[in-house]
Amino acid sequence: MPSITIAIPVYNEEENIEWVIKDTLKTLPKYFKDWEIVAVDDGSKDKVGQILDQLATKNSKLKVIHQEHGGYSKAMLTGIKAATKDYIAYMPADGQFLVSDMRHCFKIMSKNDLVLGYRGSRPDYTVKRIIFSYGYLLLLLFLFGIRWIDIGWVNIWRRKEVQKLKLKDTGGIFILTEIVVRFIRKGLKIDEAPSYYHVRSKGEAKNAKLKVVFNTFLSALKLKLELMNLFH
Repeated sequence: MPSITIAIPVYNEEENIEWVIKDTLKTLPKYFKDWEIVAVDDGSKDKVGQILDQLATKNSKLKVIHQEHGGYSKAMLTGIKAATKDYIAYMPADGQFLVSDMRHCFKIMSKNDLVLGYRGSRPDYTVKRIIFSYGYLLLLLFLFGIRWIDIGWVNIWRRKEVQKLKLKDTGGIFILTEIVVRFIRKGLKIDEAPSYYHVRSKGEAKNAKLKVVFNTFLSALKLKLELMNLFH
């Protein structure tokens, strides 16, 4: 297996981050010989920074970066830039999917530049969230011809390819979609595999708010216009 960086953007997840990091530290050696964790504290106002620093003193495989709050995409970019291994896997700080939930994705990783993990059932999703999710997939199909089952879940990138991209740090969770689009345009190899979804046990979901959904749709339209201008 190639080496891997687990990049975890964190904002106000003091109820979850400790057990998520400990589970990651415990589980990664089952799948990889060479690995690291990069946790990016995006200006959390709770005890996240303190918890991460304490964990890092006990394990050199955990790298902690503190920065002013800039949003999801800025934190994700920081994690991508700090990664040093062959592949980079995004993992959320809330425990809704863990290292073991990506195991099917790991099996096809070395043959691809990007692996997308797709969720199964989502028992806590409201009708509104289901409509938003499938509406977004239809928009991506219309704008970019993307036919993958799930874009915003497990993402595992070949490091040397994703670090080449000139990505903006203002697009929120849309950064995951933008990377997919730019990988497609470069003709890189993409595949998908089943993953898993866990209902959040503690804390508040931050990416399910109407404002976030609206900004994500808007970012998709902006990227389409940008690519059209470049093409012409």
